[in-house]
Amino acid sequence: MTVRRFGIPMAIVIGLAALTIWRVVAVNAPLEVVVGRAEVEPLVLEWSAVGYVESISASVTSPGMGRIIRVLVEEGAKVRRGQTLAILQSAIEDAGLTGAAANARVAEAQEASASSLLAEAVVGQASRERRARDEVISARMREEQALLSLARSRETARAAVAAAAAEIDAATASLRDLQEGGRPEEIARADAALREAEASSARAETDYRRALELEHAGAASKRDVDLAREADLRLKAALEAARETASLVRKGARRDQIAAAQARVRVAEAHAAAAKADARAVRMDERRRDEAASARRAAEAALQEVQAGRHRVDALRQDRDAARARVVQGRAGVAQSQAVRADRRVVAPFDGIVGRRYADPGDMASPQTPLFSIVDPDHIWVMAEVDEQDLAPVRMGGYVSVETPTYAGREFAGRIERIGQEAIPQTEVRTGARIVRVRISFDDLRAEERSMLKPGMEVHVTGSSVVRRRALLIPGDGVLTDHGRTYVWLVSGGRAHKRIVETGQESAERTEIVRGLKPGDAIILSGKDGMTDGRPVRTRRERR
Repeated sequence: MTVRRFGIPMAIVIGLAALTIWRVVAVNAPLEVVVGRAEVEPLVLEWSAVGYVESISASVTSPGMGRIIRVLVEEGAKVRRGQTLAILQSAIEDAGLTGAAANARVAEAQEASASSLLAEAVVGQASRERRARDEVISARMREEQALLSLARSRETARAAVAAAAAEIDAATASLRDLQEGGRPEEIARADAALREAEASSARAETDYRRALELEHAGAASKRDVDLAREADLRLKAALEAARETASLVRKGARRDQIAAAQARVRVAEAHAAAAKADARAVRMDERRRDEAASARRAAEAALQEVQAGRHRVDALRQDRDAARARVVQGRAGVAQSQAVRADRRVVAPFDGIVGRRYADPGDMASPQTPLFSIVDPDHIWVMAEVDEQDLAPVRMGGYVSVETPTYAGREFAGRIERIGQEAIPQTEVRTGARIVRVRISFDDLRAEERSMLKPGMEVHVTGSSVVRRRALLIPGDGVLTDHGRTYVWLVSGGRAHKRIVETGQESAERTEIVRGLKPGDAIILSGKDGMTDGRPVRTRRERR
């Protein structure tokens, strides 16, 4: 009984002591761990998102109200831009177009007639004005010639009267000298009269020659030449008389000389009477001048009257312009009618394929009701909905892989073409989440591959990019958290030490360390259970 009473407690004490010894030994025994190294490497982040295949598409509606009488395409048919897809009833529009075309033709005929009348009027007006101007110019020339002729007649008449008077004076003086006999002073006068007669005869001869030249040039009449010739002859006769007088004064007169001198006086008086009678020719030239002036005024009045005919040309031009305006209006009416008639045709807005056909003959069409959907399979893209938390590695121009359950195991290479500029709510996955729409293009795909992606398909997009060229990275399973603090187990000197760190970006397997570690540090990845600070450890193996 004694042994039993003391044996049980003794056994308990011995067991506790053994347990204590075991614990002390176990705590000090090294734990086997797997470690990884902190290394400086490029930080590559991967991302993924759900997206949908999109393309250029359009819902085609009727441009106006009407009943469909023909549908010309089926679903899946290829169409060209402007190709007619369906036709609406258009009897009223056809009648309107016919009427507008008829009105346009009438307006064009009126415009042609007005243009022809205007052209004839312009030519006729120009011809009449040209003739009237020519007549004015001729009348003014005739008036100028009449004025010149009058001036010459007056000059010739004055010269003839003066010559006749000089002839009378010379003949009278010669007679008187013959009758009175020669004296020194008379001889001197006779000599002076001879010199004057010589000068007058020379001037008369010069005037006669000038008259001949003017007649040859057409600037003087034959009568002017005759008058000049008569004046020349009279002055030459006077010169002869003066010479005889001077000779007689010196020699003394005979009876027959006195008789001859008396005859010359009578001849001179006759010449003077003839010169005065010739003054009537001056009045005739004055009448011709007046007639030429009257003809010039009449020609100018006729020109003004012809120029007044421009008002008729202006009126015809206004008629032509009005006719042209009606032509423009008529053609506009035709164009409008054609546009209205074109509204009875439903056409494809671009090259593509008929995705859906909603219309059948007999249906009523309206601008609010889609009749067809047209898609362009040659221009497709994917709009990926990227979570805002995954946006960092998304880069413009980056290449991505697109997969769809329709073609399991097949990848389509795409490229980021555009990144949206706003984050929009995404409530289908989690409340408060936001997404950014990213457009993926397929410019490098072959046509047959591009045709496999149909608008509306759901796809899965994945991609990756280097966000930092040099980053301190460790395997992600070496990072732990405790009460909001991030730490790792650092192996140093064969023992484990708890190290608080600050992390950055995370990829699928690697975590960026911003602060707390240095390149080459060994971090415990597995065997961390029950780890205490300072616990001896033994590296079983090292993993990247």
